[in-house]
Amino acid sequence: MTNTLYANVFDGGIRSCADADDTGPTPPARVGFVTQWFPPEPTAIPLLIAQALRRQGLVADVLTGVPNYPTGRVQTGYAAYRRVRQTWDGLRVVRTPLYPNHSHSVLGRMANYLSYAASSTMFGSCVLRRADVALVYSSPATAAIPAMAARLRWGTPYVLMIMDLWPDSVFASGFLTEGVARRVAQTALVGFTEQTYRWADHITVSSPGMREVLQQRGVPESKVSVVYNWADEKLMQPLAPSNELRRSLGLTDEFVVMYAGNLGSAQRLDVAIRAMSQLRDLANFHLVLVGEGIEAVPLRSLADELQLRTVHFVDPVSRDRMPDVMASADVQLVSLADDPLFRITMPSKIQSILACGQPIVAAIAGDAAGVVRDAGAGFVSRPGDQGELAEVLRRAYNTPRQCLLAMGQTGHDYYNRVMSESTNSWALADIIRAVARAGGAGVHQRKRQRR
Repeated sequence: MTNTLYANVFDGGIRSCADADDTGPTPPARVGFVTQWFPPEPTAIPLLIAQALRRQGLVADVLTGVPNYPTGRVQTGYAAYRRVRQTWDGLRVVRTPLYPNHSHSVLGRMANYLSYAASSTMFGSCVLRRADVALVYSSPATAAIPAMAARLRWGTPYVLMIMDLWPDSVFASGFLTEGVARRVAQTALVGFTEQTYRWADHITVSSPGMREVLQQRGVPESKVSVVYNWADEKLMQPLAPSNELRRSLGLTDEFVVMYAGNLGSAQRLDVAIRAMSQLRDLANFHLVLVGEGIEAVPLRSLADELQLRTVHFVDPVSRDRMPDVMASADVQLVSLADDPLFRITMPSKIQSILACGQPIVAAIAGDAAGVVRDAGAGFVSRPGDQGELAEVLRRAYNTPRQCLLAMGQTGHDYYNRVMSESTNSWALADIIRAVARAGGAGVHQRKRQRR
């Protein structure tokens, strides 16, 4: 992955720092990191990115919104319509006003996205005018608007980190599924996202499949690089097997497959529960679902309807407890619906499980399934196929535990080589430095005169 990435960058005409003339020490590039969501909201990835950039020797200032995700209610200590400057984990953070909303209302959600885009464009100059490069965490895609405005006003180049492919992810989530409104929205969103691609100096994506889709949509191959998201490696580490959760469920040496995360419609966990109904002959085989979500009640009802005493539901646990809880299981389950968008999606759960050195049963297709296979980290089943998933679960059950431990270790080794912070943050920082250097001495000189 790394060699491909640098070939893409260099073929596009962007020089790395190592290629530049050695004319003396160069101050570290200043990055204006634009992300609508940032802690204290429960969004770990933006913070991990900002921290990693700092460890890579870059100066990262954060331009974000007033915290209101995922409830749509402004968190205590903040006001929706007041800009805030603060320090978070040593990072300079500017929070701009927005309309707080995270409901199923199309208008409410768009008001949330667009109000942040507008306010960060108006009040974010203290971050973006000083920046050598803007780095956009593109989820939602409208987060690119302040970076686009900074490009017009000050010539600030920007790197676009695409986390969710728009408009695909908008419609896949159930918004505007049909009618005139769908057609109008699709036309507008396609036009907008294509403009964000054209103006970006470089684009990173979180999976190879997403890179292929962008190329099909006309983005030059040299402009797109795969940079995987990495896990919180201080937290997600291999641990010795734990018995705490097993004891709370009345289990001892039973075989446990665990799903930990959102119990939503996209996860299609009903397939896993129905698969368990085909494994009644394995009395000591248990499925444990840890988390909450809109499908929690229907899933419980389904397990009761099928009279499955081997399916257990556990309330969500804090992030710092998650590795210990995961260590209670023999195998971790990853499940997604069979949707074209999900085939190019790399769930962060994959990186977390690999980082913890645990084997995986993956009821998924596409890039994520490819990682599990390439890593030798477990078993893959077609999404939505309860019969095949039952067969795969039975195969995992019949696999000696030493072999399962070996799968976890090979997965951990793969994570360290391909998906770790050290690999991907270095690649991201190299892209940023290359873009900053290609931005031109004139632009940087004008910026420094304004500081």
